[in-house]
Amino acid sequence: MVITHRRGTAPHTILFALCILLALVAPVTAATTELHVVRYAADGVTVLGEKTVDYRWLEANLPVQGDGETHYYHQGPVFVGDPWNPEEDTNVEEKDMGAVKGTNLADICDLVGGMKEGEIVRVKAIDGMSREFPYRNVYEPESRQGPMVITWYKADEGYVPDYYTGMRLVFFADTSTNPYGIHAFGVTDMRECFDPEYWYFYNGKYPTTTGLSVQSVSEVIIYSEEEATGSIRVNSTPTGAVVYIDDEETGYTTPCTLSGIEVGTHSVRVEKEGYIQPDEVWINVVANTVVEAAFNLTPETGSIAVSTIPTNASILLDGNVTGLFTDAVLEEVPVGEHMVELVLPGYRNATQKVVVEKDECTTIDLVLFSENTTPTEVTPGTGSIFISSVPTNASILIDGKETGTRTNATLDAVPAGEHTIELVMPGYRNVTRTVIVKSGESSTLEMILSPVDGKTGANASAGRDGTSTTHPTQNPLEAFIAAVLNLLATVFPFFEAEEDLPTTQGPESTPTPDEYIATSSPTGTPAPPKPTPGDVLNTKNHSGGLYIESYPPGMTIVIDNKRQVWQTPHVVYGLREGLHSIGVEETEPGRSGKDSDFHFETVQAWVYPDAITPVRLDGVAIITKKTVKIDSEDYRGAKFTVNGRYPPGTIPGEAVVDGPKSWITVSQNGTYLSYRIPNSLESGQTFIVKPWSGSTVPLRIDSSPRGAAVFIDGFPTGEVTPCRVEGLSPGQHRILVSKPGYIPAEDTITIPEGAETGGAVTCTLREYTNGNLHVESTVRDGRIYLYGRYTGEKTPHTFTGMSIGTYEVRVVTENASKTVMDVLVTPGETARCMVVLKEGNP
Repeated sequence: MVITHRRGTAPHTILFALCILLALVAPVTAATTELHVVRYAADGVTVLGEKTVDYRWLEANLPVQGDGETHYYHQGPVFVGDPWNPEEDTNVEEKDMGAVKGTNLADICDLVGGMKEGEIVRVKAIDGMSREFPYRNVYEPESRQGPMVITWYKADEGYVPDYYTGMRLVFFADTSTNPYGIHAFGVTDMRECFDPEYWYFYNGKYPTTTGLSVQSVSEVIIYSEEEATGSIRVNSTPTGAVVYIDDEETGYTTPCTLSGIEVGTHSVRVEKEGYIQPDEVWINVVANTVVEAAFNLTPETGSIAVSTIPTNASILLDGNVTGLFTDAVLEEVPVGEHMVELVLPGYRNATQKVVVEKDECTTIDLVLFSENTTPTEVTPGTGSIFISSVPTNASILIDGKETGTRTNATLDAVPAGEHTIELVMPGYRNVTRTVIVKSGESSTLEMILSPVDGKTGANASAGRDGTSTTHPTQNPLEAFIAAVLNLLATVFPFFEAEEDLPTTQGPESTPTPDEYIATSSPTGTPAPPKPTPGDVLNTKNHSGGLYIESYPPGMTIVIDNKRQVWQTPHVVYGLREGLHSIGVEETEPGRSGKDSDFHFETVQAWVYPDAITPVRLDGVAIITKKTVKIDSEDYRGAKFTVNGRYPPGTIPGEAVVDGPKSWITVSQNGTYLSYRIPNSLESGQTFIVKPWSGSTVPLRIDSSPRGAAVFIDGFPTGEVTPCRVEGLSPGQHRILVSKPGYIPAEDTITIPEGAETGGAVTCTLREYTNGNLHVESTVRDGRIYLYGRYTGEKTPHTFTGMSIGTYEVRVVTENASKTVMDVLVTPGETARCMVVLKEGNP
């Protein structure tokens, strides 16, 4: 410019330069012909619905607004007098939007699932300029505002792109508030129809509705409060297991696919009667995706002891040859009903139905009859009685008469009717039982004989009817009294009133006429006491917290892609158990006009219930990572952690390691086995975990205050301080001590080879300023949301250890939801938040 001025051609050159400058600074806008419509989940990232349409499709498929003849007006700023211009007579006709046609914004939103109360939509231009609008103004506009229309036709210009400001947002107001009877959306209409945060001001001072009329619209973006969801397909072998998600019964059995599960980590477990309950698994649900959880169920088992006279009979179980011969014990028999068949050459086959109970041994004693024995002919009006006893070889009397047979045996040709069976055996008390014999049928009696000294085993004796009862351990005085009474009972039978003994027998079972095996065997386990009024039932919580630090500090915290108001360092409590993505951002990015010198990676952090996990993000350090494979022949199926942090992987699996001192810890049978990952191991290579042959050592852990939860290498120990944790191998271990209301303590220790003990860890927990938050609702079991995310808790619930400050609390039920803003938690107090829900108004 200086050179041009010297050449004496300034007027022409300056004008030319000004034209170039104006061209450069003028906004580059052009008419748009299509819309990208998208609906995001509550995390602001997951797409719930998405569609791209052009103006031709809109005109052909959705209702058309406008007739191409009626003009619609907005109002520009009013610089003189009342800027709100209630008369609506200033700078209105000058803001003629034209005789336009278009599509209702609400209909456009419905293409991707629409909006709900409390949600907002952003109408965005191709140059990035945008305006946001709430649900009410889009779906329930007042007539003085009118429908919000994305216009794509203007009478004097035609369709876009000839309609050079289209697609354009125009408010189709009625004529009710305009003195000239025109369709004008004025500034007073805006004030009356919109909440203040949606008003638009020119230069921050003068209200105007033209500022709401977005030109060259290219995107319609809905920010919903709906959680992103995916599906979990749950299968088991065998099928028919009841499925639980996050400890709640779903009402489904395997195999099944559960839809509408919120994205994030969820615990899945199954239960099936007769099978050992497997460990729960944690599944990461991804939006609009089906993930799978599979379980191999192991049957609960007991055993069957089978004996015969004579022995050496082949044993069949449920029709299958076992390969065993009497006398023998069938091990690991699945609980439930089974049929045992005994086969011995020269003898008639014998079968008996048995019920196997978990970890119990069922006894079968049978007498096999020779094939040469002629079965007793069935005499009309008679039946038979099969009588067995423990122990066997007891003399059988019927109606007080000797039969000449001993147990186990069958009495044939017994007249129909009621009979008394008595078993007599030296050293044992006589046992008497009444049985009703039916014509042509066989009855069965199973009886237990009680020794005269009252002992049948460990603290067990039998009553007069032979039923077994487990006795509590007696003190010496009771034992002495019982012994005297038992001695007297052998001499004077009337002392046999066992209900008066210190070892009280359980309730008897009175048989009905059709019940011939009336041996009710009390287990000896007392029934749990009923809760006393005022008792507090201890239920598992599903939420915990994180202590988030950064270097440098003062960074704004981002949880699960949602920017929070808190800055590092800070305790965030009330997060759902499971995996969360944690990041930080500069509080005022770009203020210096240059790129930030700090680069923070988002990390995955595990939240434990009723505990706080430390998370540290470094914006300076350069971290190199590699993924290696973990495998082992000896520890397949075992869980392992990397560098002592949850969640665990399963061998075989992959591990993402960083730094030269990485290690994995294998949790096996209550031990914590540490293995260092060689730095020379390249990405993609396999690290083989060899069986641990050395010894393990204990570690003593204490804290001030006490009662803090203890975690070893990320694994919950179930212990609280002070405690002694067994099973640590030599090597590196990460120790976490955590208690709500206190900053957690964490450190990595190294146990040297050959050490006889892991030593002791003692830590002082620093209290942070906190209070409690109690949330309840008029409809019970409402899902509680904090930080824009479901906490895993339902109303009513009290969150302890909440950092002081204000919270946005949301409660959601099947048919209603409501958000309460600015709930204040103060130090040492419990803030109470009552959410009033109106069912039927989602």
